[in-house]
Amino acid sequence: MKSRQREIEIIRQANQAAAVGRLLLGEFDEWADFFKPDTDDLENLPRRMLKSGKADVQRNLSKEITKFCSRNFRGMDIPKLASLYEEIKAHRGLEIPLAEFEDKYAEVKNSVLKGQPRHCTVSVSLWGLQFKYPEDFLSKDILVSVSLLKKAKNDLEQFQNRTHRSIKGSKDDISLAIRSEQFAARACVLSCFNLVEAFVNGLAWDFAQSSEHLENLSEKKKKLLKDGTIRDKLLKYPEIISGKKLWSANDDPLKGFLERVKPFRDSLVHPSPFNAPEKYGGHDKLEYLYRIDGEKAMESAQITFEVVLAILRHTADDDTTTPHWIFDMAEIFENDANRKP
Repeated sequence: MKSRQREIEIIRQANQAAAVGRLLLGEFDEWADFFKPDTDDLENLPRRMLKSGKADVQRNLSKEITKFCSRNFRGMDIPKLASLYEEIKAHRGLEIPLAEFEDKYAEVKNSVLKGQPRHCTVSVSLWGLQFKYPEDFLSKDILVSVSLLKKAKNDLEQFQNRTHRSIKGSKDDISLAIRSEQFAARACVLSCFNLVEAFVNGLAWDFAQSSEHLENLSEKKKKLLKDGTIRDKLLKYPEIISGKKLWSANDDPLKGFLERVKPFRDSLVHPSPFNAPEKYGGHDKLEYLYRIDGEKAMESAQITFEVVLAILRHTADDDTTTPHWIFDMAEIFENDANRKP
């Protein structure tokens, strides 16, 4: 009985490990297929079939699983994959910070991460293994808002150069296109600011995870890595991380971000009818809010791209893979090859 039970455990554990591998590769169309290792009635199989199954695991399946582990992880094995199977099964998927995943299971190879930052979240679903992090989401928000801006512009072009009398009957269509353009412009400006802040905060967090990095920093710099104004973060974080100064507050594109993106963002996040509250830089915030249009949004997107690209080039190690969202953003400026990474 002990031998029989051991054979069952070997087969089931290998099947669970194989199921996780297939799930990570996105090979399942429904969860019932993933759950088959638990629904297979191994207990009632004839002994000769169990022995044959065990031999097949040892001869073939375990080798394939080992190859899968070595291609994608460092330190992963069949028992750990089987343990991962149980956690995925409990929730029909899994979302877990990368650091926690690696503590519990194994280190994910850089060839799998493909430039995803260390602060990303590991996501496992029927879509396979994916990685979530704020920069990716926010950069996509910019891309979508730019797409909406272009559509709204095209919708409005048909009414240009026409008399007011001839377009009166299209008032609703015109109003919708204008509202769509204004919404997309405001969303773009907000996403630009949020992307830059998420990007520098992520770099700081990744840097701070190494005790070797922190032990050489002053208490003031350690505190700054945890919090600070966006101005301080943009000026100081690249220098702290790389050990080399990147720019001063008067250098473009940083100056453009602080003077042409941040005030418009502030007018949206902190709208106020007060003309010049000192703590907001003395700006007429309502005027800034009303001036946000497609042109300002595209200018914000361009400046944002230049800021994050400059910081990435300054702080990246030689073997760091450029995140895919950088290339996605570069497509906005595809007519200017000098702006591409």
